Amino acid sequence: MSEKTVSRRRLRVGLLISNPEDEFDNAVCEGAMIAAQHFDVDMFILPGRYIDAQYADKIRTAYEYQYNTVFELAKDKSFDALLVLIGTIGSHLDKKRREEFLRQFSDVPIITLTSQINGYPCITVDNRTGLKQVIKHLIEAHSCFKIGFVSGPMTSDDAVERFEVYKEVLTEYGIEYDENKVAYGNFSRHVENEVGALLDRCPDLDAIVFSNDQMAIGGYKAMEVRGIRPGTDILVTGFDDDPAATDLTPHLTTVAMDSTELGYNALIEAVNYINDGAIQQETISSKIIIRNSCGCIDAASAELNALHNDPKMIAEHADDICRTIFNRYRLSNTSIRYRETFADIIKELCTSTERIKQDNDFDPYHIFEQLEDTITEDFFDFTDLETLYSTMEYIHSALACTLESKTEQLRLNSLFIRLYKLISEKNIKVNHMKLRSNILMTRLTNMVTRDMLAFDAYEDGAFLSVVDKMSRIHVTSSYLYVYEKIVEHHKGEEWKYPDCIKLKAYNNLKELKLLPPEEQSIAPDELLTNKYFDQGRRCTMICVPLFTNEEHYGLLICELEHQYFGFLPPLTVQLCAALKMVVVMKNQKIIEKQLNQSLIEIRENNQLLDELSKQDALTGCLNRRGFFEAARKLIRSEENEGCSAMMIFADLDSLKTINDRFGHEEGDFAIRGIAKILSSAFRGGEVIGRLGGDEFVVCVLSGESLSASAIRSRIDEISAEFNKNEGRDKEFYVHASVGVYPFKCNSNDEIGELLSHADALLYSQKKNKLSVIKSEREKQNRE
Repeated sequence: MSEKTVSRRRLRVGLLISNPEDEFDNAVCEGAMIAAQHFDVDMFILPGRYIDAQYADKIRTAYEYQYNTVFELAKDKSFDALLVLIGTIGSHLDKKRREEFLRQFSDVPIITLTSQINGYPCITVDNRTGLKQVIKHLIEAHSCFKIGFVSGPMTSDDAVERFEVYKEVLTEYGIEYDENKVAYGNFSRHVENEVGALLDRCPDLDAIVFSNDQMAIGGYKAMEVRGIRPGTDILVTGFDDDPAATDLTPHLTTVAMDSTELGYNALIEAVNYINDGAIQQETISSKIIIRNSCGCIDAASAELNALHNDPKMIAEHADDICRTIFNRYRLSNTSIRYRETFADIIKELCTSTERIKQDNDFDPYHIFEQLEDTITEDFFDFTDLETLYSTMEYIHSALACTLESKTEQLRLNSLFIRLYKLISEKNIKVNHMKLRSNILMTRLTNMVTRDMLAFDAYEDGAFLSVVDKMSRIHVTSSYLYVYEKIVEHHKGEEWKYPDCIKLKAYNNLKELKLLPPEEQSIAPDELLTNKYFDQGRRCTMICVPLFTNEEHYGLLICELEHQYFGFLPPLTVQLCAALKMVVVMKNQKIIEKQLNQSLIEIRENNQLLDELSKQDALTGCLNRRGFFEAARKLIRSEENEGCSAMMIFADLDSLKTINDRFGHEEGDFAIRGIAKILSSAFRGGEVIGRLGGDEFVVCVLSGESLSASAIRSRIDEISAEFNKNEGRDKEFYVHASVGVYPFKCNSNDEIGELLSHADALLYSQKKNKLSVIKSEREKQNRE
């Protein structure tokens, strides 16, 4: 045993299957789960799909390849062994591709199931015995000589072997093999076209032998389209004895290969292989299961007669009869318990028959009590009603043969009528309970999406809600992983789990917990071994990728019984839809945030542009547009109504002379100087603008005490101070002629009219303006 195994108390086995909803894979899982529990082994079920499969329904199966990403988990070094159902996973692969698939798990011991691959131990299935019985039964019991065959893909060892058996039996009975009577499917129920073509090509077939039950289901549909009745117009058989076989009408005659036993034995051999390095390459037996699709009217009687020739020996054959009745999940403890309990009931019925002969007042009430106690909620998961009734009829007829008088037979009839009534009532009750359970499951599953979307896109509380809901739909424990970023995975690309994975919430039976953000990060190689797993408790987990089309959101690892695997698809569909919506909501919030930021920036930029568009670039004062808007707002404001104000028109003296004699830079200095002088002349609240060139305007609230002459004097004083200081080295003075027009603020005032009045007063001032050029004497005084 390896150091890894010694250091860890419990062994860990991975089981790679295709679809857990397929009856065959489901039964294999059940057997392995039972054995894992018996031998205290942790097991992780990794349900991918068929590698490189070609589906008839290409639209609905376009993204089936995404399930195969879960096989990457099989490379986890914590596994002590892998069980690989390569017969189904690789049913579309040739031997070379199957070997390539297995080699990627080279660090872990591997046992293959149903298909022998060089270099790997294998648990195989006896394809020959049961199929020979089926074809011989068609020939001998029903005189069928025109027998068609629907084969699985020729890349499958099982398909090849079953095809060979078909040809061998035809040869044995002197029937010529005809390729036209053969169709090739893919082991799935999507074979309607292939079977339809076979029926059209060979309309006179007596029977069709299907290589598995799933393809027979598709065959039934093809026959229904053509008005052909299975079991009457054409006889039909399958292989695998899926529970679905008894859901068909008529029930499907098939080959029983105990898939549960296959999984059970495989797990045992895995434990032996880990501990001893040895394995018994066991073959699981097969046998015919006769039902109505092969033309047998009393199928149960035909099968029971095949077990023993004396129908009167019911008590001695009670165990065999119960193996016929409980034909599902034969290795499970529950199935064994039902067989033992029902065998006791059959023996009691035989005893009661003897009591009926001896005691006219005998009332076998204890049998009804015993049957009522036996038929519990899951009773009909292990048998089907038709098989149970057919077997009861067989027992009834056999026991009636032991009674001589009609009175005794009537009393026996009364007993069985009460038994039938009790079984029917129990079946109705169980179906009602299942219906209520399914309604609850549907409601809780739908609430997953509702609860996820009820939270804010950035809140993790939604994930805790999902884990909590799952605990109420038979999910014992669960771990919900979400990738920090969506991972796109396209067909043909190699899959790797992202580096940044978050364990959002979990339920390990000890606690239901939402992890804080700082504790959520899980490395890809810790997905199956994170510290939140309850190491002290044995478990069987199933791992399901969460994706929509090419986008992967995370991974769900959960624990539930095989009979509830059917809950996983609707649950994960709802969960993926919710995760998709969360992603959309997050993106929407990011976009909204970016949009709001952009709008703020646009508003700020527009405001800045608006301000810049109202500003004179040279002086920093308002330009014409800016002045008109600001002045209009000032004088038309309700709070300023009736207030005294002044409109001031200022014109820089001799700008042309300054430009001509000293240059435009000096002219610009003079213009900026006037702007500064006007700004200094007032004490705030004024509106100053440059209309263009050498023209400036000021609008200011003046109060009653401020006169036009006082404003002009103030401007002259500040101009002199400016020339003395900032204009000291200049050969000219900076000075402006000013027109001042007093007025009362009124909402009807027009800025243009007020400026005209101020401009007129300015004109009279211009007549008295002084020369701005400094004299030689003034220059000398300056020096």
